[in-house]
Amino acid sequence: MNTMRKVGAPLAALGLAAMALAGCSKANTADTKSENTKSRTEIPLVGWKPVDYDKLTDGGTVNLAVSSDPTGNGNWNPNTSLGANDETNQVLAPAACGLIKFKSDGTWEADEDYAESIKLVSESPETVEVKLNDKAVWEDGTPITADDYKATFAALSGKDEKFDIASSAGFEDVSSFEVVSPTDFKFTFTDAYADWPNLLNGAIVPAKIASDPNAWSKGYVDKPLPSCGPFVASKVDATNHIVTYAKNPKWWGQAPKLDTITFKAMDQATQAQAFTNSELNAVEVDSDADGYTMAKGKADSVVERSGGLTWTQVTINGLKPGLDDVAVRTAIAKSIDRELMAKTANEPVGAAAETQGSYIFMPGQAGYTDVVGKNLKFDVDGAKKILTDAGYTDANGTWTKDGKTLKFSVIVPSGVDTNKARALQIQQSLKAIDIPIEIQTVPSDDYFQKITDGDYDLATFSWVGTQFPISTAESLFTPAGKPGGDGQNFSFITDPQLEGLWKQANTELDEDKRAEIAGQIDDVISKFVPMVPFAPAPQVFIVDGNLANYGPAEFQAVDWTEVGYTK
Repeated sequence: MNTMRKVGAPLAALGLAAMALAGCSKANTADTKSENTKSRTEIPLVGWKPVDYDKLTDGGTVNLAVSSDPTGNGNWNPNTSLGANDETNQVLAPAACGLIKFKSDGTWEADEDYAESIKLVSESPETVEVKLNDKAVWEDGTPITADDYKATFAALSGKDEKFDIASSAGFEDVSSFEVVSPTDFKFTFTDAYADWPNLLNGAIVPAKIASDPNAWSKGYVDKPLPSCGPFVASKVDATNHIVTYAKNPKWWGQAPKLDTITFKAMDQATQAQAFTNSELNAVEVDSDADGYTMAKGKADSVVERSGGLTWTQVTINGLKPGLDDVAVRTAIAKSIDRELMAKTANEPVGAAAETQGSYIFMPGQAGYTDVVGKNLKFDVDGAKKILTDAGYTDANGTWTKDGKTLKFSVIVPSGVDTNKARALQIQQSLKAIDIPIEIQTVPSDDYFQKITDGDYDLATFSWVGTQFPISTAESLFTPAGKPGGDGQNFSFITDPQLEGLWKQANTELDEDKRAEIAGQIDDVISKFVPMVPFAPAPQVFIVDGNLANYGPAEFQAVDWTEVGYTK
C-alpha cells in the first residue's frame, strides 16, 4: 500500500483504500457488502489478542511483505522527505527506537528501554527534561547520549537548509537545548508548544550523522541507519528487495523471542497469494476485498482488525497549468463522489463506509467536523457552474479558457491495484464534468520520487496520521515548498492565513480553543483545495493462527521483543 506518515510528521502510503505516504492494495471485485460491516466505534483499538511472553516459543522467523523497500523509496533515514514513508517505517521498526511509547488508548509513557524519565519541568518558559537509560547503546556498543538528541533536534529544526527533512514542526520552536550530562538533557521552547511529546516520538540519529548534512540526507539512501532496537539488519538483498533482521547482540532490554524477521518488497496484488502459499506469516489486506477473501481461506489463519489513523485522498499539483486555478481544483473536488469511494473500498472487508471530512482529525477524534462534506459537497452541476463562472467554456465536451484545454493525468504505482481503482473512480467522476483524465502507471519505486519532484498532475495515496494531529498536519499544507525540495506539501501551494493559524493552534494549551482554531484551519484548506480527502482506511491483517502479538493497532506499536509463536 502506498502511504506517507507524519513522522513526528505524517507518513504517506501508496495504496490504502499510509500522514509517515501509505501503500496500496488490490482492487475490489468481491461482493460490495459484508454481513459483518463495523463502524469505527465498534472496531477495537488493538487487533491482536495479547499472549504472555512466557507462553511463546524461543526462536523462529516471521516473513512479512511491504509494497516497496527503503532503498526503492529513496532513503533509509525516516526523518527525510523520501524516508517519511509508511513502507520504510514498517521495515525500520524492529531496529528503531523512541523515547515514548503509546498505550492502546493513545496515551503515552516513557519507554523505559530508552528513558528513565520525561518531565515538563517548567511551563514558562516551557521546558522538558529527559533522563536517558544509561544502558542504551547503538548497534556497535556506543552509548546513545544527549549529544545524539541535540544533533538530531538541530537537523530537524530546519535552520540549516542543507538537511533534507520531512518536517520541522515543533523542532523549529525550540529556543535552547542543554546537555546536562551524557544521559540528561533539557530543551526549552520559545513559546508554549502543546504537542511537545511528539518531538520525542521520532527517530533518533547518531550525532556524527545528524551533524553532517550529506550523511543525513544522502548517506543512507541504500543502507540502514545504525540500529538502536532489539534487532539489527543482518542482510540487505537489493536485487531481490529483501531485508533480513537478526537479534541485536548489543540489545540491553527484554530478549526478543524471534531469531529473524524478513521483509520482502512485492506487488500488493501478489501478497495474499504468497500468504496462502505460506511464503508469508501475515498479510495486510486493508481494502483489498479479493486478497481478503483469498487470505482468510488459509487454514488456521486469523483475521485481525483495528481502527487506524490512515486516510485516502487525491493530491492536486497546484503548479500545473489549469490546476493552478482554485476554481478548477474546487470543481474537481465537487465532482468526486466520496461516499461511493468509501463504500467500494471499505464495505467488502467489513469496515464502515465513512468519508473523511477533515484534513486534521479522524472521524471520532475530539475536534472532528465534516468540513469537506460541507464545503466540497458532491455536486456535478455545481462543479460545472464553478467552471462556467470562472470563464471556462464547455464546447463539445471540452472545457477551454484562453485557448487552453482542461485535461490532466493521475499517476499510479505499478502493482498497487487499490491505487489504480481510486484513479479509475477519479477518471470516471471527472468524465461526468467533461474533464478527461489519463491514468499513467509508473514503477512503484519511482512513485514518490515523482510526487516530491512535482512530476505529476494528480496523485492518490494515503496519509498516516499521528497521535498529535494538529501540529503534525501542518507540514502537509504550509509552507508551499517547491518541487524537489524537502517537506511534505506536495501540492506546492498554500494559503497565507495558515502559518498564523497554526502558530495559534500550536501554542494554545486549552484543548477546546485548539480544536476551534483547527476548525478554522480545516475551513481554509477546504477553500484552496490542495487535496481531496476520501475515506478513513480500515486496518485489516490476516495472520497465521500461531503468530502472537503482531497485527494492526490504532495507536499502540508492535513490541518486537514480544512477537513470536505460541507453544
